[in-house]
Amino acid sequence: MDAAAQETLFLTFRAVIEDVIADKRKNPRNAKALEDFKARMNIGLHVEEDFVMWVNLVVEGGNYTLSRDRLDTYDLELICDPEDMMYFTNRKYSTLKMMLTKNRFGNRRLRFKGGTTGMNLGKLLKLPKVLVLDKP
Repeated sequence: MDAAAQETLFLTFRAVIEDVIADKRKNPRNAKALEDFKARMNIGLHVEEDFVMWVNLVVEGGNYTLSRDRLDTYDLELICDPEDMMYFTNRKYSTLKMMLTKNRFGNRRLRFKGGTTGMNLGKLLKLPKVLVLDKP
């Protein structure tokens, strides 16, 4: 994957995440969940059979920052196809479907492992409350 395609993918992924967060902020019910969630995550976007593009999401004090590359110290690591992640955020794919079915490369749609600070599976369980759009 060339540099221009990587940059386009990163900007698209960042726009999707920012739009979901902005939409969640409009609903007062989500305010506490968005403010209380604290995490440092590496997210691998599995775009080709042998290539994973790494981005990181740092959430502290209600501020959500998506950047390129991996973090050295992180709470959780996720690997998924960008298309599957988009379907996850817009509620087309459920958390169970993401964890139990396979993607176009023959891997689980959402692969995860603990970070350098421990397993932190609670953060994985809270992720849909933060990154998935509310029902209309």
